[in-house]
Amino acid sequence: MAGIGNLTLNYTDLEELNQTALDNSTTSFIIAASFILLISLFGIIGNSVVFWYLSFKIKSTSSTIYIINLAVADLIYLIFVSIVMCITISLFVKQEGITNPLQVFFALEIIMGLANYADMFIRLAISLERCIVVHYPIRCSYKRQKVRSTLVCVLIWGVSILVTLVDNLGCPPELFGIIAERCTAVQIFLSVLVLLVSIPIMLISSLILLLSTRRTSMKSQSSRLIIIIVATIFVFLLSVAPMRVLWLSLYLQLLPSSFFAGAFFFTVYLVISINSSVNPFIYYLVGRHNMKGIKKCLETALKKAFRDEEGDDQGEEASKDHEMENTTYSEIS
Repeated sequence: MAGIGNLTLNYTDLEELNQTALDNSTTSFIIAASFILLISLFGIIGNSVVFWYLSFKIKSTSSTIYIINLAVADLIYLIFVSIVMCITISLFVKQEGITNPLQVFFALEIIMGLANYADMFIRLAISLERCIVVHYPIRCSYKRQKVRSTLVCVLIWGVSILVTLVDNLGCPPELFGIIAERCTAVQIFLSVLVLLVSIPIMLISSLILLLSTRRTSMKSQSSRLIIIIVATIFVFLLSVAPMRVLWLSLYLQLLPSSFFAGAFFFTVYLVISINSSVNPFIYYLVGRHNMKGIKKCLETALKKAFRDEEGDDQGEEASKDHEMENTTYSEIS
């Protein structure tokens, strides 16, 4: 039922939450849902702009292919969480149900789960690839680099689909509350995948990348890209990772059942919506680095943040060759 971020409620739980709201403060929940909806709308706009510019306005690189797919994953999640919030607000305001509620919420869970798993795997892939490129550079053609990134993204979406199906079909809502053996196996698998595999790899690769920036200028393309990767992973770890721990504790009944209602429901959606919405602002801020007193448009910032890596590498190589020539000339003189 829940993986890293697909911590949604089925229709029965939502009805219980609605009743809780009636007994306590309906207005507070409507405000919370509206706030999440507002964040999601900003995130949809930001990720749409990033997708448009990186797809049609800026020269494609191996890194921008990952960022485009990350924007698509975030867009999918934000669009459907907006739908969930609209339904939630409607239930609170009108006190009316929806047609085929179980099927609707189950479908939303699967789609949002797919987007969240793809989001995690894409962040993992780009951090690993950049870490390898920085420390074990492999000189291959520019075209081959982009083809490799495309194939990795296709593989990521395929794996995300499989993990999402295992998550939602292996542990459906009716089994989650009774700690069924099959559901326990699924939760253990997901917890190991997220907490013991993906997160440690992200942390280690991010630390290595941060250490590598000490050897390069902050104005270089590689440093900007490293800052973007580390920042997006940092946001992911702060927002989504604790929710997975909380969700596992809930499944193991280490938390009171009442904890599931109200605050937990909206907190989960809030932190994951922030995680999916903040990336465009990170790209913009990093792209504007050292632009003192000049207000640049998003396109210019994105071009600086995701500038042609091949050209940057060639520039660095040309600079090294020039230094070697000067050294040789000095020795001859």
